[in-house]
Amino acid sequence: MSLRLVSSRPVSVHGAARSRLLWVSPTSAGTLSSQQQRAFTLLSGANQPRRAKHRHMIGSYTALIGPRSMGLHTTVSKRSPWPTGPIDTNATIAVETRADPTLPGQTLTLFQKVKGFISFYKGGLKELVSNIKAASKIRDRILVGSPVTRDELQIHRRTPADKLRLVPFGFLVVVIPELIPLTIFLFPGVCPSTCVTYGQVAKMAAKSDAARKNLHAQAVARIEGLGLAPAAFADAKSLANMAQDGKGIFGVDSLLRDDLQLVCRFLGLGKIGLLNSEPQLRTRLAAHLEYIRTDDRLLLAEQAVDRLGLTELHRACQERAIPSSGRSGEQLRASLSGWTEMTRDLPILSIVWSRLALFNQPI
Repeated sequence: MSLRLVSSRPVSVHGAARSRLLWVSPTSAGTLSSQQQRAFTLLSGANQPRRAKHRHMIGSYTALIGPRSMGLHTTVSKRSPWPTGPIDTNATIAVETRADPTLPGQTLTLFQKVKGFISFYKGGLKELVSNIKAASKIRDRILVGSPVTRDELQIHRRTPADKLRLVPFGFLVVVIPELIPLTIFLFPGVCPSTCVTYGQVAKMAAKSDAARKNLHAQAVARIEGLGLAPAAFADAKSLANMAQDGKGIFGVDSLLRDDLQLVCRFLGLGKIGLLNSEPQLRTRLAAHLEYIRTDDRLLLAEQAVDRLGLTELHRACQERAIPSSGRSGEQLRASLSGWTEMTRDLPILSIVWSRLALFNQPI
């Protein structure tokens, strides 16, 4: 049996790397084991109706996640050998921590800040090299149906775009490290996710939250135009009743183009313009919602929200269009925990509309 990898790259959110969506194409389907057939069906969308096929071509990990994680870290510097069989739920990942000079509550001199930035970026490059080696093994395990953990999912999602940034950013670190802060300020896209500081993430969050505030006003007008009350989106039972048929504004396939663009902009799914066709937008939105659904299940299964650091909390909230600018770690944890609890019983798209309707109100 031979497997062929095919990849596409939809845009993700706020500096998080573009994810490569993988599926397998066997030369002889009859030679696949039952577990491999299951992974093939999930990742390829085989035998699916054409209108629903984009839901399966997005690289679903939902049925491949395990009950617990080996450890929860977005990026890792040093790790134990990767298992080739079922995951040992008692295993751990050794992590090399790095001080972030932009985290709040620090009093640093100019020299300490410069030294801290250089150390942080060099450590980030080491993490990236380690993640690149791990990403291929994670991909292979996904393709054969092995469970993945949240940190593995994040590595698999972010590393492909980080690899493209490795050469230019590595050149800056080696040749002119003192100009890195200015370069990142002018060209934020040059920085790999392993080298993004808390300060950068917080600035991007503030910019995104300001844009979402304007979209919130448009969404309220749209909701009222449908004869719905925005306040009804605050009640889980009312929201479930409105979204139970999965049609209208609550279905990816039934969204009108204007509503589709509104939701994509609110989630920060790249630039939305006239050149984007409706099928492209629907595929991009479906891919992101599937990723969020899988990430939510991993967060719940691993009870991981309380262990996330400030930078990763901001990233997770921004991926879900939860306002994070100017909020403390406790507030971010409460918002993210509320979101993950809602996803137990409600479709992801309905919760996104509740954020569009309510925006700054607590979840």
